[in-house]
Amino acid sequence: MKTAVLLGTIALSLGLQAQNSNVVSAFNYMKDGDLAKATEFIEPATLDAKTGAAEKTWRYRGDIYRQIAMGTDDALKAQFPDAIDKAVASYLKASELDTKDNYRVENIQALGALQSMSLNAGNEAFTAKAYDTAILNYDRAERIAKAFGHADTNAVFNSALAYESKGDAPMAIQKYREALALGYTKPEIYRYIASLERKNDDLDGAITTIKEGRARFPEQKDLIMDEMSYLLAADRSAEAEESVKLGIQKDPNNAVLWSVLASLNDKKATDATEEAEMTKWYQKAEEAYKKSIELDPKFFDSYFNIGVLYNNRAAYEYEKCNKIKSDTEYTKCKKGADEIYVMAVPFFEKAHELKADDVQTVQQLMKLYAKTGDQDKYAAMKALLGN
Repeated sequence: MKTAVLLGTIALSLGLQAQNSNVVSAFNYMKDGDLAKATEFIEPATLDAKTGAAEKTWRYRGDIYRQIAMGTDDALKAQFPDAIDKAVASYLKASELDTKDNYRVENIQALGALQSMSLNAGNEAFTAKAYDTAILNYDRAERIAKAFGHADTNAVFNSALAYESKGDAPMAIQKYREALALGYTKPEIYRYIASLERKNDDLDGAITTIKEGRARFPEQKDLIMDEMSYLLAADRSAEAEESVKLGIQKDPNNAVLWSVLASLNDKKATDATEEAEMTKWYQKAEEAYKKSIELDPKFFDSYFNIGVLYNNRAAYEYEKCNKIKSDTEYTKCKKGADEIYVMAVPFFEKAHELKADDVQTVQQLMKLYAKTGDQDKYAAMKALLGN
């Protein structure tokens, strides 16, 4: 019995010495720069009950694989394609076993280097449009930061961009939301989320997101513009008008905002049930369209829309005229309606100058030239339509 126990003790001692020797050999090969050989010795040591429970074993393993991952030997990297993941796992294990924090600084510094490497690798993959690879690297950077109670908001945000670029909207929104929760406070993140929601037919969700962003960044012009756009798409004109007016306060020289305000006033005129109310809103719309044109003399939409406005005003007058029984009063009324109608001519002509291939503009000019009796211009427009 004594002999058996002694032999067992000797065998255990020899086994432990062998594993300790493996750790030492791995370290020495690492110092000599033979990293592939170092892996051959460190791996058995991690599987042993004794040396596998030692912080040093895992720290050395992390060092070996970190040097492979961050080195310049492409053949060695190809031999160990998961070197960076093994390095991260090793340092995390070493940190777990380092109960007295004797090597806390070293382990954190090493993991920090790997976190930066992962983020940079993710950015390189993103630039190369290898989005799945980018996401894997960003996720690794995020996991390393979380292990020490930190947040790599750049990794989370960039991961969202990668998911969006590869067409995975749900994951992109989830990652953008994670970035917000972690304190990523740039206003564009709300715009990105809302845009994805809008593209996925969640217009109410997009509006809610933009309003959330506006609550955080009330002065941000792009958020104001987006809110206006989404509210208009949802036919929430009253709320949209508030955003438009606020946008004009922030950017009074924005021709688009003045044009949108004009169209909202134009709609009020169309919806009005009283002539005085209708006239008031037509005038306000006319003023806003002209302001838009003043600010941007090449803005097609405002020229075209003010032409349509005169058409609509004239159409209302023509309807009134048709109810008049007196020939004298009818002639007088029609003359006034005609004067309003032809006011559209210079605006449609300018619109045609800016966008010669717009069919609707050509059609409007044909009708106007027929009204004014300008046969040459009428023929020119007719020819453009192939008639």
